[in-house]
Amino acid sequence: MNVEANVEDRVLKPLGEVFAAIVDPEVMSQYFITRSSGPMKAGTTVVWEFADVGFKAPVDVIEVDANRQIVYEQSSTGSKTRVTINLKAIDSNTTLISINEALWPMDPEGVKRALGQTAGWTYFLCCLKAYLQFGINLRLGLTNKLTKQ
Repeated sequence: MNVEANVEDRVLKPLGEVFAAIVDPEVMSQYFITRSSGPMKAGTTVVWEFADVGFKAPVDVIEVDANRQIVYEQSSTGSKTRVTINLKAIDSNTTLISINEALWPMDPEGVKRALGQTAGWTYFLCCLKAYLQFGINLRLGLTNKLTKQ
């Protein structure tokens, strides 16, 4: 048995725009990462950089189904986990995003990591919504390291 993190929210933007904001590093760098080694494409490994905290996260992209689903694996939380991001159009200007991160062991450390990632994914959704709906980057000002070099 494994522990999972699950979050869900709505973004008041069309499905295609929300999908692009997750797979396109130029857009993602406007609200979440500092930079990426490339776009999310199935069968590739991209490295996300978070300059504000001095961290790089390799992401092994498993599946990218345009405007529907993104699946990748990563091990930045101490063990290899699988992230599944599902997107669904509620109407022409509203997108439902559901994020599941799974495969932590059912032990105290796995539970701790899953709880931390639940908070992390909630923050991701807040950053995504703030940027897409209002043009605000919530990560700016975290430290003086947040720059595009």
